[in-house]
Amino acid sequence: MWKTLTSTQKVNPGDKIRFIHRHLLYSEILYKVVITHDHYFEILPIAGDAGAVTTDVRKKVVKYFDIGYNVEIEVWVEQN
Repeated sequence: MWKTLTSTQKVNPGDKIRFIHRHLLYSEILYKVVITHDHYFEILPIAGDAGAVTTDVRKKVVKYFDIGYNVEIEVWVEQN
């Protein structure tokens, strides 16, 4: 299930995330966390559930400080 990420929570390599855009509600592009650091993490786009292929394969950097202020993110959490 998708859970909102706060700036105090950390992600792990391999986590699946998506951005929440206020005017779109949810982004269609899913991302995979590839590297984590103390103050930021790096992500790469992955194919969506519908098999859509993205042409943007650049690595992106997300600062934990920006979460909740400049960006809103949800992380996929497996239900146990």
